[in-house]
Amino acid sequence: MAKKVECGKFLVIEVSRNECIGWGGAAICDSCNDTAENGYYIAVLNSWFCPKCYEEWKKRAKWYQEDVNVERRNYAAYAKILGIE
Repeated sequence: MAKKVECGKFLVIEVSRNECIGWGGAAICDSCNDTAENGYYIAVLNSWFCPKCYEEWKKRAKWYQEDVNVERRNYAAYAKILGIE
């Protein structure tokens, strides 16, 4: 079941492969092109990452204030689809 994940200021949702496919996604990591049982929707990137790539992304990610509106809009759309408040 999808759930919000704490990741500093970033808005991230942990999402299963089946949930990703359910919204019309391919459940293929947008970084390495592999798949996994669970992955992470990163709203600021509008991307789904496998756990390995998500961990690597967290090490180098930098939050920018100017991305907030797009990030919030992306997050709200997928949170609604996945039933997350």
